[in-house]
Amino acid sequence: MHELSICQGLCNQLGQLAREHGADRIRKVEIEVGTLSNVVPELLEQAFAVMRERVPLIAEARLVIREVQLLAHCDGCDSDQKLDQFVFQCPACGSTKLDVRQGEDLLLRQVELEIEEGVR
Repeated sequence: MHELSICQGLCNQLGQLAREHGADRIRKVEIEVGTLSNVVPELLEQAFAVMRERVPLIAEARLVIREVQLLAHCDGCDSDQKLDQFVFQCPACGSTKLDVRQGEDLLLRQVELEIEEGVR
């Protein structure tokens, strides 16, 4: 399960953000997981739960995962198509000349920090 190592990297990044902004805690972490990112959202949630027990900074953090559907541009009919399966064929015209536009990435989209008043 490589989601645990992804989560460890995420915790490192969150720690850096917290230090930069003088935050005491992370309240919310919002991530986008693309269909082709090779990350299983359910396993990422489990890994985050494990890390919550080990990393005080995120002990109370809520993880929000937004799944991003695969979107490709078809050169054959010059249109953007949502692909429901991993079949790289345009559902409109049958062309296989597709360029992936979204759905490959794993992105840290938003972080909610808690900063104690009077400290900074």
